[in-house]
Amino acid sequence: MTNEPRVKTLLRGPALNEAVRTYIKQYILDHGLSGGDALPPETQLAQDLGVSRSSIREAIKALQSLGIVEVRHGNGLFVREYNFDPILETLSYGMRFDSTALVELVQIRIWLEAAVVEEAVRRINPHDVAQLELIMQEWAERAAQDLSCADLDRQFHGTLYASLENQTLVKLLEVFWIAFDRFDVDSFHPPQPLVTFEQHRAILDAIKAGDPGLTRQRLIQHFDHLQEKVRLVTEFAEVV
Repeated sequence: MTNEPRVKTLLRGPALNEAVRTYIKQYILDHGLSGGDALPPETQLAQDLGVSRSSIREAIKALQSLGIVEVRHGNGLFVREYNFDPILETLSYGMRFDSTALVELVQIRIWLEAAVVEEAVRRINPHDVAQLELIMQEWAERAAQDLSCADLDRQFHGTLYASLENQTLVKLLEVFWIAFDRFDVDSFHPPQPLVTFEQHRAILDAIKAGDPGLTRQRLIQHFDHLQEKVRLVTEFAEVV
């Protein structure tokens, strides 16, 4: 790194911070680094850039918040795995002040799943169908005891789309689930595990019948339950 261009020492404040961040991001690209790869230590970065260690730390903190870099105490700096953490944080925070953001997030999820589910049904393999059956078996047992099945709901959708082999889609769907958890939607509308079981049972029956169109129809219908929950959340938010 000693031959790399140094950051202009005349820069101060936000301009210096941005210059250091830009340098580190470009270093990652130029050296072909990926998630889990180590970055040079703070002392080396400071020396190579001709800036103080405090300037490096400030830039690292900013890159951490963007989900680009992670600090492993005692081990150093590393490139983070590709993630949606910044989007998630923005959504979770914004929904606290604007309940319409939650409504829009649900609509985006419906559009997204409705757009890909038919292709997922065409590609799904017997192993994934068997996994969906196992999920439904446990769901039936829990529903009979009126126990929460939120984790099974999450597993069902994740397993359904596994056949698409698209990790960005999987991560994006995870954003929706985590955002709903953080907003604690179920606290406004008690879970109805038997209702959601029956809805997903109908979806799985359509999948097993090899009918992508019917699967899509039943998937969209089952979202009515979620939209009702969100409606109650937004009504409560308007009152308070």
